[in-house]
Amino acid sequence: MLKHLIKGGTLIDPSQDLVGVYDLLIEGDKIKEIGEDLFEPEAQIIDAVGLVVAPGFVDLHVHFRDPGQTHKEDVLSGSRCAVAGGYTTVVCMPNTDPPIDSPEIACYVKERAKNYGLCDVLPAGTITKRREGKELANLWALREAGCVAFTDDGSPVMDAEIMKRALELSAQLGVPVMSHCEDNNLARGEINEGKVSALLGLGTRPPEAEDILNARDCILALRTGGHIHIQHLTTALGVDIIRFFREKGARVTCEVNPYHLIYTEEEVLFSGANARVNPPLRKEEDLKALREAIADGTIDCVATDHAPHTFSEKNLLETSPPGIVGLQTALPIMLGLVSEGVLSMLRMVELMSTKPAAILGIEAGTLKRGAPADIVIFDPSKEWVLCEETNFSKSRNTPLWGKKLRGKVIYTIKRGRVVYKDNN
Repeated sequence: MLKHLIKGGTLIDPSQDLVGVYDLLIEGDKIKEIGEDLFEPEAQIIDAVGLVVAPGFVDLHVHFRDPGQTHKEDVLSGSRCAVAGGYTTVVCMPNTDPPIDSPEIACYVKERAKNYGLCDVLPAGTITKRREGKELANLWALREAGCVAFTDDGSPVMDAEIMKRALELSAQLGVPVMSHCEDNNLARGEINEGKVSALLGLGTRPPEAEDILNARDCILALRTGGHIHIQHLTTALGVDIIRFFREKGARVTCEVNPYHLIYTEEEVLFSGANARVNPPLRKEEDLKALREAIADGTIDCVATDHAPHTFSEKNLLETSPPGIVGLQTALPIMLGLVSEGVLSMLRMVELMSTKPAAILGIEAGTLKRGAPADIVIFDPSKEWVLCEETNFSKSRNTPLWGKKLRGKVIYTIKRGRVVYKDNN
């Protein structure tokens, strides 16, 4: 049986409130023991002195474009990108072609990932057939096929009756409904409504477009008992809405995109289409509210919304599709917030691993004895540049392309196997 002994790393595990220098022994695909000065003569040694050892990251929101748009990304390239960023489990959004609205497509995604064996790629099924917002998909069949959530991500469900029925079913099935909150009647443009949109003369996606659907879906969750998960929260009022309905007893969780924690709407003046994302980058007061919310626990987790697009598509801001790649940049962004004192390293790991695993109810996000050996080992101080040599995605659409980043994954271990090792 294959054994690995990780020596001398700083272990951080929110599930045990554990922070300290320990050794960790992996036997087969499980965590065998945590302690000081462990010795196992048959184990392969991983020297983790000066490094952080944490549960493998879990991302609730990625786009692997497979099937249908594999020139942008596919399950293999997306999985390589994920493990290079320290992710051992990701949830693949259903806006593929065809969409994941049938058990056959859900099984296709799962089997592709299983064959590669790099990380768990869990499919999210659509809420409605073909993501058209008109008729519920067969949620029971999608759940049986392995879908861990339901969402029409990218196409907000405008029909409140359909969303109510989806939440009622989700309560029976025990999985969350993930909501992309933007009212299509208001969000018709490219960027946030404000001084930058006025300067550039571009169409807008105002914050109230997000807040309206956020509030509606929280109300429906409160009334139905279903679990609503608000995707990519961006507004200060949205944070208050989450707090209000939690106090009322609604089962609501939410995520934030790391880019919304470091950039405001002004970034489009510098990065153009590479800073276009839905919902858009907002104002400084929104950024500050989001930072406060990740620190105080209002925001449950970080999700990258990894959204690859080709270089030619991201040429013009006015015509480009929304989205930014983020699996390899999430850790450096979050470590930057740790360095600024916005949050602790323990809280960062909770946001990136322990809490998203708990939202899905999966066996991940922990270093407890007997748990699956899904582990990330990273150097919080190592500097590197995201470029052709270091990028594992097929796409490069990010404002951080060519920039010096601080914080690098050194090893990613999935079920006891090293699936990524930094060779630089």
